[in-house]
Amino acid sequence: MSVPLSPGVFVVASPKLAENPHFARKVVLVLRHSADKGTSGVVINWPLSQGHATELMHLAGGLEHLQTPDSRLFFDGGPIEPKMLVTLHRAGHLVGGTPFFEDVHAGGNLEALRAHATSMDPQRPLLRLYLGYASWSPGQLEKEIAGGFWSLSPGSADLVFSNTPELVWQQLSPP
Repeated sequence: MSVPLSPGVFVVASPKLAENPHFARKVVLVLRHSADKGTSGVVINWPLSQGHATELMHLAGGLEHLQTPDSRLFFDGGPIEPKMLVTLHRAGHLVGGTPFFEDVHAGGNLEALRAHATSMDPQRPLLRLYLGYASWSPGQLEKEIAGGFWSLSPGSADLVFSNTPELVWQQLSPP
């Protein structure tokens, strides 16, 4: 199945990127794409270490119970602007944001999410916080895809919010 490069699509690193420290075995969810502005997204399968995540808990005040060993909250979203926070969530009816597919939204009102946090089940992840993002200039990603460095796959809420993000690349990478 051929998937067009567009918001809501996964960009999956090929083994050709095995030596690239930023993108080896990574899966990027495309958040923006246009011919004149390029492409940007977040790496969905690179959770921050528990120690680093603990340092960032102040960003998630009121959402701490959602960070468990089985359900991580903080991810390395990519090498661009590593202090910028990008949110993905499943609570569009609560907090708004930009819808992508199924029940995945980017951005929105974290205060509204905090207000409903106690009723959220950490075993069904509803929120991911990404530090940084990935970005390509106009035409750059298309050339890298044509060169076999990336493949495209339909987006999936189950993979964005997987409790085993380290296995997402293996699930999506071509044989």
